[in-house]
Amino acid sequence: MPRTDPPVCPFEHIQNPAQEAEQIAQITDLTVKLLDKRYPSPNKILRGVHPKSHGCVKALFEINPDIDPDYQVGLFNSPGKKFDAFIRFSNAAVLVGADIDKEGNHGSRGMAIKVMDVGGEVLVDDNGAHNQDFLMINQPMFAFANTEDYLRLTKIIFANNDVPDAFFAPLKLQSPDLTEEEKQRIVEYIRTEDLSEDDIKRIGDSFKIAKLIKSTPIANPLEVQYFSAAPFLFGPDRVMKFSAKPSAEIVSPQIPENPSDNYLREVLKETMSKNEAINFDFMLQVRKDIDDDMGIENASTSWDEDQYPFIKVAKITISAPQLEIDSGESEAHCEKLAFNPWHSLTEHQPIGSINRLRKSVYEASAEHRYEKQQLPFFLLWLEKLFKFLFGSR
Repeated sequence: MPRTDPPVCPFEHIQNPAQEAEQIAQITDLTVKLLDKRYPSPNKILRGVHPKSHGCVKALFEINPDIDPDYQVGLFNSPGKKFDAFIRFSNAAVLVGADIDKEGNHGSRGMAIKVMDVGGEVLVDDNGAHNQDFLMINQPMFAFANTEDYLRLTKIIFANNDVPDAFFAPLKLQSPDLTEEEKQRIVEYIRTEDLSEDDIKRIGDSFKIAKLIKSTPIANPLEVQYFSAAPFLFGPDRVMKFSAKPSAEIVSPQIPENPSDNYLREVLKETMSKNEAINFDFMLQVRKDIDDDMGIENASTSWDEDQYPFIKVAKITISAPQLEIDSGESEAHCEKLAFNPWHSLTEHQPIGSINRLRKSVYEASAEHRYEKQQLPFFLLWLEKLFKFLFGSR
């Protein structure tokens, strides 16, 4: 059975639990409303985050036979053990669009791994199964630090048709190009939101990360390193971040000169049509320095790899060829998969503000998608039942 009361974590510091719970409830409610707004009936509702898939592939997740005993925790406690897995590659943009926008901006890319039938005690089961999900992006930090910031962002994109620009408005206050009216609107926004200097500093950090994301080119989703960004427990007394990196040296692949809107899916399909398997090293950063500021409550921070190097603990093998990844059946299966960082063994509990938020938002998004997908089938069944009982007229 899934846990309903995750264990108390000594690394988390929730300043105002009641306030955070209310913020999470507001974001969850707005997320569902945004889904209905983006996909009005009878349109199919897509995921709240990472809605655009480049494709799902089958994989093998193998714990390294020579894994150091110090890292034999949770999923990694059996050297040499192999698990079946599914991997979904995606764009993080909340709307499905071109892989590179009209201004030439790139976007955040995702790699979500579902390790199947891991056994053990899980925090949230996956439709009855005990699976371990690892969700990653191609940057070592998230653009938004915590639940408080994410609530402001969500309110803005709900009010402005998914355009987040107003979130960064406080950074423009000193611009000489602003009119007096624009300045007053920003000042009023800062006053209404009661933004402190720390809040505005985090907004500045978010802007820098967003700018980095836009300028990071990705030619092939199979030739990129991905990161958890957020922290997770590693047993009861340590914390980890994880990453998946191509085992072979990345040879700076080039983006096509005139890329199509879906060039990442096309190159994924082309790569998987070949006979050479793709391998990733699955790696961990592990820390125990509980008295230090590890940025647990700020998902926009990263850990210095020189001080906390990534250690290889498992190998991911994506067999090839996989010609079926572009089939309708494969796409349907890929779409049905629900990835959630809380599909997790208790030893790897997600921690920190953003991860606490993700539990509610991911569950609500998945449930809403499922309910809306089932509704047309239910109505069709009612229509058939009506005809059976009363005949067609």
